[in-house]
Amino acid sequence: MIFHVNSRELTSGVLSVVKVLPVRTTLACLEGIFFEAKKDGLHLKCSDLMLQKECIIPSFVEEEGAAIVPGKIIAEFVRKLPEGDVTFSITGKEINIICGRVNTVLQPMEYEEFPEMRFDGDHFSVKVSKEECRDLISQTVFAAALDDSKPILTGALLEINDNTITAVATDAYQFAMRKIQIASTGKDASYVVPSKALNEISHMMSESQEKEVTLVFTRTHVRVDIGHTILTARLLDGAYIDYKRILPKDHKLRVILNRNDFLDSIDRAQLVAREGGNNIILHFTNNMVKISASSFIGVFDENVDAVCSGDDIDIAFNPKYVMNVLKNVEDEKICIDLLSGVSPCVIKPLQGEKYYYLIVPVRIYA
Repeated sequence: MIFHVNSRELTSGVLSVVKVLPVRTTLACLEGIFFEAKKDGLHLKCSDLMLQKECIIPSFVEEEGAAIVPGKIIAEFVRKLPEGDVTFSITGKEINIICGRVNTVLQPMEYEEFPEMRFDGDHFSVKVSKEECRDLISQTVFAAALDDSKPILTGALLEINDNTITAVATDAYQFAMRKIQIASTGKDASYVVPSKALNEISHMMSESQEKEVTLVFTRTHVRVDIGHTILTARLLDGAYIDYKRILPKDHKLRVILNRNDFLDSIDRAQLVAREGGNNIILHFTNNMVKISASSFIGVFDENVDAVCSGDDIDIAFNPKYVMNVLKNVEDEKICIDLLSGVSPCVIKPLQGEKYYYLIVPVRIYA
């Protein structure tokens, strides 16, 4: 296999697909990037068996062929190449790379067959604005679980109801829901997509030249094709939690405040809180929110103006969860609903149902 490719384009493609490399695997071939030189260009592919990403890079192919190149080393190596054309000559015994004065020989991995993620069966597709697709993912996926104790919670639920997509994610401590409008599909469907796959889809939105992207679902997989990059992911098996049961139906205090002021104050408070129990206390009273934190390094107190309607409430949170929400909301002012000092806190827009966040408090001990 012999091909010539621009070093910048090669680096961009390699760094895109290498994100899919598994952290641990029993299949040696999955530790590499599958290079395939074809008439239409150089195809790069990585897979962890749950997620597969493929990039096509323009290149001049002298001799077609395929090989598995060690993923981590080639990712580091191509980043350090000078600008210009790169020539790859790959045989079963060596990878010869020439770029300007650089002449390097690497060892390829044993190549028998690289796993191919099948994408077949009945298809259901949804067209989405790429900006809204990115927001739908980034403003919810942060709440997905990071551990595998409840595997279904490591993904986000996508519910498609005629002309709306609702994304839901939770790890039992925080809950995020975001809605966007789409053209009518005439069908209702729901899928649980792994958070790693969703994050990769979100990153792909900045690479697309089109205003819209199409999400294509089968019963077991989702695929996004933006021309030069294709991502295929296996959906999570099982039923997602009945999240509508956990959403509070009442409140005793409603608070309207400036999001940036609230975020900045909590950011300052967490600097003190993290040296102790890592909790902050919010005192809602007299059209004001008092944010407090204490630890062995000192005490923090700050007041933020607010419009409070209802009972005074003191409530404590891990500041990380509050900041996760506030960083992903774009509105200048937000609405907070509280039922008690031990009930989940709701953060939502002043009008409409664009987003809905739930944060579980920590108990305050006297």
